[in-house]
Amino acid sequence: MTEEVHWDEDLEVDAVVQNLSIHRYMRDSNSEVQLSNELVDFVELTCGHRMPVDYVVAWFKCYLKQKETEFSCPHFIVDQGKTCGTKLSYQEICQLIPLSDKQREFLEENLAAIVARRLFDFKSCPGCQSHVERRNRNNLCVKCTICTANMRQTYYFCWKCRREWEGATNNAEYCGNSACGQRVTEPDPLKPCTPEFKEEKLMKEGKCIYPVKDKSPQRKRLALLINNVDFKDNVRTGADKDELSMERLLKGLGYSVVTLRDLSAQGMSTAMRDFSQRKEHADSDSCFVVLMSHGDESGICGTFDSSSQDDVFPTDEIFKFLNTPNCAGLRDKPKIILIQSCRGGNPGNLDVPDSVPIRGTRREHKEKDFCCFRSSTPDTVSYRNKEKGSHFIQDLVEIFNQHAHEDDIEELFRKVIMKFRETHDEQMPCKERTTLCKKFYLFPGL
Repeated sequence: MTEEVHWDEDLEVDAVVQNLSIHRYMRDSNSEVQLSNELVDFVELTCGHRMPVDYVVAWFKCYLKQKETEFSCPHFIVDQGKTCGTKLSYQEICQLIPLSDKQREFLEENLAAIVARRLFDFKSCPGCQSHVERRNRNNLCVKCTICTANMRQTYYFCWKCRREWEGATNNAEYCGNSACGQRVTEPDPLKPCTPEFKEEKLMKEGKCIYPVKDKSPQRKRLALLINNVDFKDNVRTGADKDELSMERLLKGLGYSVVTLRDLSAQGMSTAMRDFSQRKEHADSDSCFVVLMSHGDESGICGTFDSSSQDDVFPTDEIFKFLNTPNCAGLRDKPKIILIQSCRGGNPGNLDVPDSVPIRGTRREHKEKDFCCFRSSTPDTVSYRNKEKGSHFIQDLVEIFNQHAHEDDIEELFRKVIMKFRETHDEQMPCKERTTLCKKFYLFPGL
C-alpha cells in the first residue's frame, strides 16, 4: 500500500497501490487465513488457546473500553459449545506478549484511569483537561492547581457542570452557571419507531418481513465492528469519527457492539470465527458486521506491513463464517455487512451490482439471508475526510437516524446510494451478495 493519496487537503482514500503482486490465501483445517510471509505472531494463553497477538491486544482494548480491567479469553471451544472465558490480568498479558511502547502506554494509561475512578473521586479539569481529585465531597467548587499556576490566579471549576466556577465558593448543590444541577442530555439523532407503525406493517406485510424480537432483556443482538486505524506506515485519520458514529447508531438500534481495533488478516479471521459462534445469536433476530480499513480488489487490509500486501483478509471469508452450516445461531436471520474500504485505485463509476436470492423448498442454501453494502464499486476508491470521517459511514449513519423508523434495510441502502449520486459523484456504494428473501425492518426503540 502506498502512502494515502490526497483528494484535497481534507480527504484521503482507503486504498492500496495497484502494481504490487497479490498473494493467494488458503484455509487449513482450523480455518486460519495463512499469510504467505508469516507476518502474524501467535501467543498461547494460560488456558492453552493459541491466538494471533493482535487479536488478543484488540480484545484487551475492547475490555478497557467497557471499563473492565480483566481480560477473558474469547476463543470459542467447539466441543463444549461455549466461549473459553478464562480470566487474565494485564500483568499476565505482559508476560506472554512483548507489547510495543505505544501499546503499553495506551493500556497502562487506560488501566490507571479506570482504577483511579474506582478508588478516588476525580474528573478532568475543563481548563487544562488534567485529572483533578475532589477532596471535599460536600463542595462542588474545586481548585485546579495547574490552571492556577498557568493563569497566575486561582482557578476553580464546578464538579457538576464542569465549567469555570461562578458564585459562592462553598456549595454542595450547584454553582452560578445557568442550568447547573439540571441534567442536560444530547438529543438522540435516531428517530424512534412508533408501535402503531410496527403493528400496521406486521399486519399488512407480516409474511414478507423478517421476524423481529421485541425489545427486552431476553433479546441479545450482537454487532462486530472492526476498525483498522494504526498501520505500520500510516494512520487512517478520521476513522475515530466513523467508529463513534457507528457505535452510537448500532447501540441505538439495540445491538451490543464488540469493537476490535487494528487487526491483521489473521486477527480478522479469528474475530469472525469467534463472533460467528457467540451463543447470544440464538436469542437474537439479526446481526451487523462492520469492517473499516484500507483495501483493494482482493479484500480488506490488515494493519501489518502494508507495503508487501501480504496481509489482506478476503471478504469471502465473512460469508463463510456466517453461512448456514457454520453459524446455526443466525440461520434464517438477516446478516448485514457494511464495509468501508477502497476496492482499487480507479475513479468511481455507477455500476451497482445486485443479486437475487434463490431458495430451495426442502434443503437450505448454504448462503442466504445476507445483505452486504460496500462503500464503493469494484476497482474504485473510497474517500475519507480527515476531520469528519468517511463519506460512506457518516452518510449511512445520517440516513439510518432519519429513516430507520419507517424504512426496511434495503430501502435505507437505496437512500444512501441516492445521496451519493447527488453529493459524492466520485464514489458510489453498492450492494453485493444480497440474499434477503424478506424485508428487514429495524423498528428502533421497540
